[in-house]
Amino acid sequence: MLYNVYCVSLVAAFLYCIYTYRQIDKTLKIFLICLSVGVLYESADMLGWTRINHTNAWLANFEELFEFIIYTYFFTSLEKNRRYKSAVYKYVCIVIVITIIDNLFIQGFWKLNTLAMVIQSLFVLSLIGIYYYKLLDKAEGQIVLLRHPAFLVATGLLFYFLAKTFYYSCFSFMAYKNSHSFLMIARIIPGLANLMLYALLLYAFYCSSKATKLSLQQSEMKTNP
Repeated sequence: MLYNVYCVSLVAAFLYCIYTYRQIDKTLKIFLICLSVGVLYESADMLGWTRINHTNAWLANFEELFEFIIYTYFFTSLEKNRRYKSAVYKYVCIVIVITIIDNLFIQGFWKLNTLAMVIQSLFVLSLIGIYYYKLLDKAEGQIVLLRHPAFLVATGLLFYFLAKTFYYSCFSFMAYKNSHSFLMIARIIPGLANLMLYALLLYAFYCSSKATKLSLQQSEMKTNP
């Protein structure tokens, strides 16, 4: 049931992103690519097209790496400091190299690369923490966080990556032992995290498009008093 709700929220976020694409802030436009890949991945998985050697873990590894790159790009796009961006890109390259090593030599191509995924999640969580610090440190008095698109996306990603970190940290130890308790938790926590992420993405798209429309109306009023 929760998986079905997650799929509906994913498709809803994807369609609403298309609908508001011209009005949303340019930093949010990258999510159309991410949501498109998510819809394609889930559709192919439900149809059984991704299963080779009785597993779809190989594709999940690539999908997780793709998400990591997209979300990292999102946070760097919010930053104007070139030194900070350069440092982030260097660390991203290191994480990608670790991911390739894990995929080829440690956990293998046909299994979930949970070691790499935990490292990716921790890296994005660190970017979220830095973003929060800079936002609250430099925020002006009139900013409304609950209507600030980047803050909404960051909050959704915070819950998403906290859940992923917990899930993949335990996966290698618990899933292969067929722990009933872990399997129950594994179905609930990631599903709720995904649902919250896409709900906040929807709201971020709405707030961003509304702000753009309001700005255009104000511009028209100034030019046509």
